[in-house]
Amino acid sequence: MKVIICLTLLLASFATSSKEQLVPNGPAIKDYGPTYAIADSDVKLPKDHIYKAVFDIVEAPDGHSAHNRSIESIARFINMHVRNGVKPENIELAAVFHGPATKNTLSDKAYQQRYQSKNPNSKLLQQLADFGVKFYLCGQSAFFSGIDKNELNRDIKLGLSAMTMFVLLQDEGYNLIP
Repeated sequence: MKVIICLTLLLASFATSSKEQLVPNGPAIKDYGPTYAIADSDVKLPKDHIYKAVFDIVEAPDGHSAHNRSIESIARFINMHVRNGVKPENIELAAVFHGPATKNTLSDKAYQQRYQSKNPNSKLLQQLADFGVKFYLCGQSAFFSGIDKNELNRDIKLGLSAMTMFVLLQDEGYNLIP
């Protein structure tokens, strides 16, 4: 009986220690973007490489109270690279919102009027904008959703369309992350 209990405790300890490798959040985006530490990667990050990417944000969570995990992927990208020695100034990111994710671009006031709660993405968007992430909303999705430009979060820029923004940003050297 003692052997089984000891083995159970050992397995529980092992499971806990492997889960503890998950860094809660940060270091660059403090409240979001947990990542795993990968100490033995076979691919070394090139020194002074500029990581220039545009994220395609089209999905949105069901309901109106959960933050969008697709937006949090931007924080994860930033945190994992900064944690592994990439200088913050070598990370240039943008995000293009369209489809169901359009609602995530609303200001707190507009979100409150539509969904009776504060936009759960506001704090995350602010931290990402403070880091320098650029945000664009598909004008076609905004029009279809009945969203006026003055209802947008202050860090969101309105574009003609998502397709247009992807072409323009990729022409500027941004790599698409779907």
